[in-house]
Amino acid sequence: MSKMDELKSKIRSTSGSSVHPELIDSSTEVPTTPKPKKKKFEELHKRDTVWIENELKKRLDRESVENGRGEKTRIINEALRRYFSTNN
Repeated sequence: MSKMDELKSKIRSTSGSSVHPELIDSSTEVPTTPKPKKKKFEELHKRDTVWIENELKKRLDRESVENGRGEKTRIINEALRRYFSTNN
């Protein structure tokens, strides 16, 4: 017996006629399909170490503090996309 059937049985036995019939009517059940799993951050990104000029690093740190977590990653990815779109 599925969990839904168990719940319906419990409702039928404990509530009597105080439950709306729609809540326990199994003819209106719609089969559910599982949602596709969202890929993890680590599956979409690779960690890398690079050297950045001191002044650029200061500006990058300032921006990331003001705009929150993930801002450095966003800025660097955007800069690389722009670079590759104009140089290819």
